[in-house]
Amino acid sequence: MSDKQGAIPYQLLREMIEAGYIQGSAIEALQPASLDLTLTDEIYRMRGSYLPRLGESIQEILNRGALFRHDVIRPLEQNGIYLIKLAETLALPPGIHATSSNKSSSGRINLRGRLLADGVPRFDEIPARSSDERGSPTAAGYHGSLWLEVIPKSFPVLLHPGHRINQIRFFHGDAKLSSLEHRIAFDRFGLLRTIAGARIAPTVENVRRGITMTVDLTSQEIIGWRSKTTAWSVLDMGKYDHDPADFFEPVPRPKSGELVIHPEAFYILATKEKIITPPNFATEMAAYDSSKGEFRSHFAGFFDPGWGWRENDVERGTIAVLEVEAYSHDFVLRDGQPICLMVYDRMLAPPEKLYGEGIQSHYHTQQGPRLAKWFKV
Repeated sequence: MSDKQGAIPYQLLREMIEAGYIQGSAIEALQPASLDLTLTDEIYRMRGSYLPRLGESIQEILNRGALFRHDVIRPLEQNGIYLIKLAETLALPPGIHATSSNKSSSGRINLRGRLLADGVPRFDEIPARSSDERGSPTAAGYHGSLWLEVIPKSFPVLLHPGHRINQIRFFHGDAKLSSLEHRIAFDRFGLLRTIAGARIAPTVENVRRGITMTVDLTSQEIIGWRSKTTAWSVLDMGKYDHDPADFFEPVPRPKSGELVIHPEAFYILATKEKIITPPNFATEMAAYDSSKGEFRSHFAGFFDPGWGWRENDVERGTIAVLEVEAYSHDFVLRDGQPICLMVYDRMLAPPEKLYGEGIQSHYHTQQGPRLAKWFKV
């Protein structure tokens, strides 16, 4: 691999599988700038959430914190904490690092999945160099298994081996755009659009360490969905005809343009603007920013190259769906309020396949706050 820095595209991910850097995966799990991770039937119910220490394996954590091995035919309990072994293992060369995120569909059912790796004391990260048993960095990249901490936050969920609820994005070097590069891309491609497709002019607020988007509480009769706090149904991820009324209730357009979100509920909302990820970029919705309010606006953060991209400029852009949760107290969201920050990464090369082109892209043309693929329309 050259000294060029950026996110690793589809065709190089395929070569990494063929070279043995990524083992236990399949070509059909590849996305334009990410890899879907595969669940196995090895599931443990934990007594709490754990992070490994430097040099500590996940197996050592299981020896300390596993209550019992979970029977795969039984649902995961609401708010239960589980560790699930993934089918993939890594044998990376030095200099390759990675981050992980929920897939859109699992994020929209409030099924929290966070990646864990041997000796890595952080969620959702694979470092560019591995550590030995003393925690000292070695000359090699990460070699080891991958696990997922899974917590169903809103209702019980029945998983199946082979399902993919998280994804991982690999990088060579620093791929993040600077503030100036974000501004150049914003002006060059018109990254932010109105619902009608018109380019939105840059301001101090909407181009600042990324691209800021705002929440839409007025453009549709139903502006979102709220999880039912007394939902007793099990969401079987092997079925795609669940009745939304068993799990969610619609949120009508508030007359005041304000929506009070409560800590005990989970909300699916949408942005007022449309966003574009051109082929030579990948995008991530940034993590919680306390300056925007006491809430989190997403749990599925990756947007692959091609999101909202079309050859005809006036047709470009797709809204972003938000998975919103208030933290410790009620919070008032107001129409047009800044709610998320989209941060762009440069690609090592444009991917051979773009989002929505010949791959299973469920939300390529989504309009409004769409529920996950497991619900009948």
